[in-house]
Amino acid sequence: MKIRPALTADAPAVTALLAELGYPDNSEADVRRRLERWSCHPEGAALVAESDGTVVGVVAVVVIPLFEKEGAAGRIVALVVNETQRGTGVGRELVAAAETEALRWGCTAMEVTSSRHRTGAHAFYRARGYEDRCERSARFVRYLDA
Repeated sequence: MKIRPALTADAPAVTALLAELGYPDNSEADVRRRLERWSCHPEGAALVAESDGTVVGVVAVVVIPLFEKEGAAGRIVALVVNETQRGTGVGRELVAAAETEALRWGCTAMEVTSSRHRTGAHAFYRARGYEDRCERSARFVRYLDA
């Protein structure tokens, strides 16, 4: 298995992975456009795990500059591994690659959000040393009209 930057040619595989994650309404054209945008992001990366020429996982990581103090944090904005490959180390390698990128950009912390129903993902993150900090803060979201 190797971890590499995601390419626009990976759009079909990434589209299928996003459907497995619970986002089935993505078209390959939309994902291709997003992959192109991520490939140009100066402090962000979309990476794929490839095994025997097949994309089996994807992670996207971005830098969030801190305002209240010096520094920056990395944020995993998406992580999904093909269900047939889960438990084989693919996710662990993708998270490690995302953390390496964040360190390269000078980040001093990493964060990730995960829906409360994804208990398996929570155990995965805890095993990687991530702490559930939801008791200390809340996440509020408002969708903006164009």
